[in-house]
Amino acid sequence: MSENKTGKYLKYAIGEIILVVIGILIALSINTWNENNKNKKEASFQLLKLRDNLKADKAQLNSAVSNDSLYIENLIFCIKVLSNKIEVSKEEFFDSFQFMSATMSFNPIRGTFEGLVSSSKIELIKDQNLLEGLFSYYNANVYTSWDSALKNYSRNVIMPYLLDFDHVSNVTAANEGDDFTQFDTSNFSVPRKTMDDYKNNLFVLNGLRKKIQLFEGQKMAYLELLKVIDALIENINNELK
Repeated sequence: MSENKTGKYLKYAIGEIILVVIGILIALSINTWNENNKNKKEASFQLLKLRDNLKADKAQLNSAVSNDSLYIENLIFCIKVLSNKIEVSKEEFFDSFQFMSATMSFNPIRGTFEGLVSSSKIELIKDQNLLEGLFSYYNANVYTSWDSALKNYSRNVIMPYLLDFDHVSNVTAANEGDDFTQFDTSNFSVPRKTMDDYKNNLFVLNGLRKKIQLFEGQKMAYLELLKVIDALIENINNELK
């Protein structure tokens, strides 16, 4: 102060402070950049996993749609037989009638999505349309309603009636062995039903119609879900770019 150098040292101090602040800001920027880069890599990794899950779901759904078509085709064949439009043996009839007790359900792969939600990493996905689409897909209940209706009707209505109506096994004595699920029905006092018994049974006819309706509804729901999956995969591909 005696040498009037206060201003000089004050400028020097201010300069030091500015340099420190600039250094801190640069360090924060680098840290933010590193964090953003890390989040981008993690988001890409999770999106790739989600896409793989959706592709697996799509393959499962395509297989389910094919099975639904097969079941519908066979049950329609049964109705044609029972309505005397087609004449076949009971054995041929049963080749198709066996699908009367069939069920089908779809179980999406939820691991990646649920892991993102539980860990809050779902916030890494910035595209709101994609985010809403994923939540909508994994919380869909249209197809699950058809799955449940088909399973409940088959297990609680169809099978109890058919087990009381006729022998479920359709094998000959030549196939008889230690497996008691296979037997020669001629050895029992309860005779097998004839084709006329099936043709004159209103429950069988209505049951076939109901199962066809349920399979058709389920198939339609699965086809709509396939469209949703395709849209999600496209959105993920765009996000990865």
